[in-house]
Amino acid sequence: MLAQIHRLRKASEFALASKGTKVSGENFLLHVRTPLDGARSGAPVKVGLIVGKSVGGSVIRHRVSRQIRHAIAPHISRFSDGTLIVVRAHPGAARSIDQNIGDEISSLINRYLSRSDAGSR
Repeated sequence: MLAQIHRLRKASEFALASKGTKVSGENFLLHVRTPLDGARSGAPVKVGLIVGKSVGGSVIRHRVSRQIRHAIAPHISRFSDGTLIVVRAHPGAARSIDQNIGDEISSLINRYLSRSDAGSR
């Protein structure tokens, strides 16, 4: 799963991450904020989730949250130190099958990384 050190908890960090680059998919929106010029060097990558009531009841929201954390954990090492990531679930996320959630999260991360690699060239 996702280690405690990688969890985004402060509202100020959520706000900062939400001002970063956005990558949208069918059921999720990925916000990524990379640190500027080595600021936060050595700081862990942090991930936050936004799964609102529009996704479903409590049990459904927590199931979707667990699936997102499980899907994003293997990708943490692909981001630079101090990166803040927020994953927002759209209302249709609850209808996704477990495998689709993992595939969509991986696809969003790959799109972001390919976009950021192209921009740094």
